[in-house]
Amino acid sequence: MIAAARLVALALLVTALAMLGGAPAAPAEGGTPVGGTVESTLALSLGEPRPFTRVSSGHGRSVYDATVSVQVTATDAPVRLSLADGEAISDPRRGHLARGRSSLAIALQAAAGRGGFHSLDASVDSVLEQWGEPLSLEEATIRLRQTVHGTHQPAIGSYHKLLLVTVTAAGP
Repeated sequence: MIAAARLVALALLVTALAMLGGAPAAPAEGGTPVGGTVESTLALSLGEPRPFTRVSSGHGRSVYDATVSVQVTATDAPVRLSLADGEAISDPRRGHLARGRSSLAIALQAAAGRGGFHSLDASVDSVLEQWGEPLSLEEATIRLRQTVHGTHQPAIGSYHKLLLVTVTAAGP
């Protein structure tokens, strides 16, 4: 869109310059080559995370869900949306919500779109969503899920985890 606007502006400028010369612009032999460059764009915007709420309980466990909205723009495809633990690289707390030195026994899980949940304690970053074509302000929702078993009830307080949300695209 921007490249097309630049070409129209260039054509108007050439026409205006030709008219200022006093004579109408003569058509070029064989046509006039025109073109432009479209710059590669990759953008990711994150919305405000929604807090965890209990979505089910029973059979000795409770399940809590939270969401984060994202918006992706990419001129190159394929495009991948990934999520990884931003704090623990390889220790036992990788992918687990933590409070001080303690962490929950079951790893946090993540999903996007209609995809299934992936555990965030895996050694490979979870690819949550993939698109096969360029995107412009594509909306997606990352779903987070924490399961707590009755025998491992967490201590009261705030638990946290720094998550790295990334978007990648293959170039032409």
